Amino acid sequence: MSHPSPTRLVGFSATPTLYRIVLTEKEDVYLKCGADILLNGLNTNLKAEARCPVCGTITRFNVTDKRIEDLAPDNPILHVVEFEMSPGHLGVECKSTHIFDKKECLNKWQSTYAGKPGRVMSLPEYMVSLKQRPPRKVSPA
Repeated sequence: MSHPSPTRLVGFSATPTLYRIVLTEKEDVYLKCGADILLNGLNTNLKAEARCPVCGTITRFNVTDKRIEDLAPDNPILHVVEFEMSPGHLGVECKSTHIFDKKECLNKWQSTYAGKPGRVMSLPEYMVSLKQRPPRKVSPA
């Protein structure tokens, strides 16, 4: 599978963030939120790292042929805020979309979170939902 130009990736960030993908051995790309990793995984195979916004633990995994593989730790949780841009087209609000390494970190973050309600699910569950209805990404709200 060919790799897109980093600047054409969904959620590309020119500065370091909590979310990083590796497209080739010499090419790291930072993304704006956890969902961006999975959105890009719809179009290319990649290796990913997500740093928990609460405790800083790094979750590593691969997306191969639109499937999540090699999760470590093995049960990270995604909190994603989606919104309808137009009929049938969803966007993701990056400032409220994160990957947590464990439920306790999600709970701690949610205890002070005052934003829009989001969906909470495993990374494989979200990937399946994306394959059924790929959302369109917009700039972080």
